Amino acid sequence: MKVGSKIPMTENRMRFFFCCLLPTAYCLLLLSSCRTKGALLDQAQAAWDSGDYPAAAARYEEFLKDNPRSEQAADARFQAGNVYFLNLRQYERATQHYIHLIEDFPKSPHVYQARQRLAESYVAMGKPREAIREYETLLIAFPDTPDRRRLRLNIADLYYDQNDLGQALAEYEKVTRGAAYDDLSERALLRLGGIRYLRDEFEDSIPAYQAVAERTRDAQIRRQARFGLADCFERAFQYDEAVKVLEGTEPDPKSPDAIPKRIASVREQQRQRNLTPSEGPWQKKQ
Repeated sequence: MKVGSKIPMTENRMRFFFCCLLPTAYCLLLLSSCRTKGALLDQAQAAWDSGDYPAAAARYEEFLKDNPRSEQAADARFQAGNVYFLNLRQYERATQHYIHLIEDFPKSPHVYQARQRLAESYVAMGKPREAIREYETLLIAFPDTPDRRRLRLNIADLYYDQNDLGQALAEYEKVTRGAAYDDLSERALLRLGGIRYLRDEFEDSIPAYQAVAERTRDAQIRRQARFGLADCFERAFQYDEAVKVLEGTEPDPKSPDAIPKRIASVREQQRQRNLTPSEGPWQKKQ
């Protein structure tokens, strides 16, 4: 055989190449790719742990660019969304990752929290309608969640902030209906009392304030509820009841003169009303 001539590929050599060398090369390439993926995720976690949030987000983005549907992509989507949401306050980017996670990996254990944080991102972005939609979708998808009343309270607060008092009232009632008194009930009852007061529904407002005044353990909240009660009685012209509530209210150490001044104001309102003559038939305009 001449020097430099090619050695013919025999059948045995071809069989050896395809059966042994090619799979080995493929395995080595796959192993290298896995190590690269793992290295990116490790780098992302290390950057997050050290407080280098832009670097953490960059590593997650790099991983997801080449591996959008891998087994580790769901975790990477969730973590990337969390970095943008919790640390960088880049809510638009956070929503994109949460939406990808929900749509691409609907069975991921992260879906519940991703939906919740998607709603919270919309709140932070000043998009209350979108936030309400996500909260409602979350309640439909997870009807047995123990956070049901808290999510409903969030929805109620969003309607309240938009001055949609009628819908807010309906949502706050769902929080309190059939529930024991707790922090959620307390917040909802104070809002119920306030909304009904604004709507001049004083008789309906009184029970909500009374429930808080009698059951809360917080002195400041108790004072707030009793002031609400006094407001209702005053607006309903029940001045003696308003004074009785104020006299039984613990004063605020920061404003010890507030209650005596308030009582004096109520008594003045009562005096002025008593001085105003009742309108007789002869006083009506023709």
